Amino acid sequence: MYTLGVILRQLYLFYYSFFSLFFCICIITLLAIFSFVEHNQFYAFGHLNGSRVQEITDNSDGIKIQFTYEPEKPIIDTYTKLYFSIQDLEGNHFKDVKASVVVTNGQRLFKFQNITVTDGDFYVEYIFPDDGTHQVITRIDTKTSIIPASFSVFVPHQAPPSMLNPFPLPPDGKYSLGIIISIILAIAIPVIAVVSLIIVIKKH
Repeated sequence: MYTLGVILRQLYLFYYSFFSLFFCICIITLLAIFSFVEHNQFYAFGHLNGSRVQEITDNSDGIKIQFTYEPEKPIIDTYTKLYFSIQDLEGNHFKDVKASVVVTNGQRLFKFQNITVTDGDFYVEYIFPDDGTHQVITRIDTKTSIIPASFSVFVPHQAPPSMLNPFPLPPDGKYSLGIIISIILAIAIPVIAVVSLIIVIKKH
């Protein structure tokens, strides 16, 4: 026969387990949403501006290629966006061209091929596996010519994760929203698991 105390304890365990599971699902869902948004930001741009913009001009073919990347200090094993803008010498966008991009550090390379550029602007996303200077080589195929261009990206040295510091600070000194949620999740789930285990042990 169940006493009132036993019934209340059972209800407490049920609601605690339910809300613990609900909390974990909410955190995981938020992490997935924010990671998706952060990874799939739509970037609309005209001409690239700023002191970090690199530019190659081919006077014979009357074409100018601008390049920049975000974040300013790329993070190893995290997506970096590589932006390109293709223009004529008067600053008008080239339309309906084909492009390819090669990223290399001299030892390994990765290719993006058959990129259709409809309005002169495009970007690709690349995960830099290590630090140092990397070359970004693009080839632009217009209706009348083929234009190669080479740019550079510097990836600063970064401390790898360790037991004492599993979430090292990124080069820009700021944690992204996805990393912050990961830290919260890494702390919350073990705490909930330990508390649940203690309650189950006390129950028996």
